[in-house]
Amino acid sequence: MFNFFKKKPKEVLDCLGYFDVKPYHYFESNMTYAKDILILKNDFVKVYTRFFRGTIFVFTFVDDETGFIKEQYNYDALKDKIDAVITEEHKSVINLIIFKNNTEETVAIAKQTVVNTKKEFNQTFVYDEEKVRLKYYRPVPSFYSLYNHYSEALMFDLAAMEVERK
Repeated sequence: MFNFFKKKPKEVLDCLGYFDVKPYHYFESNMTYAKDILILKNDFVKVYTRFFRGTIFVFTFVDDETGFIKEQYNYDALKDKIDAVITEEHKSVINLIIFKNNTEETVAIAKQTVVNTKKEFNQTFVYDEEKVRLKYYRPVPSFYSLYNHYSEALMFDLAAMEVERK
C-alpha cells in the first residue's frame, strides 16, 4: 500500500562510475559554448582544446574507433597544433577521450592503465547511448588540486550533470 518505504534497488554498474550528460551530438555545441578551439577534425575524431587557469584541456571525441591509437590524441602528441592556438604558459594538462560507440574495443581502451600525476590527468569515457551517460573505468585521484580543473572540464565543457560511483 505504501511504496515510499520501499528501498529502490541499487543499479549494478559495468563500470567504475558515470556522469549523466546530454546526447552525444550536443558535445560539439558544448565545445562552442565553452569557447574550445577545434584543432583537428576528420571522419573519425574531433579534437578540441581550451586554456583555463594554467591548465590546457584536450578533448578528443572519437566517432569511429577503427584504427584508433590512443597515444596520438593527447597534449604531447598534438603539442604543435595546440601551442599554435594557445600561447599562454601552462602548468598542467588534462587529456579527455570520449568514445561515441560503446563496444568491447572502446571499453578495453577505457580500461587501459593511465598515469595521472599532479600535473597531468588522463581519462577515457565511453558514451552510453541507451542511458545517455559517460561511463568511466579508471579512477582519477581527487586529492590532487588538478581535480578541480578536471571537474571544471566535465561540468562546463561536457555539461556533465551528476556523478555515480560504485
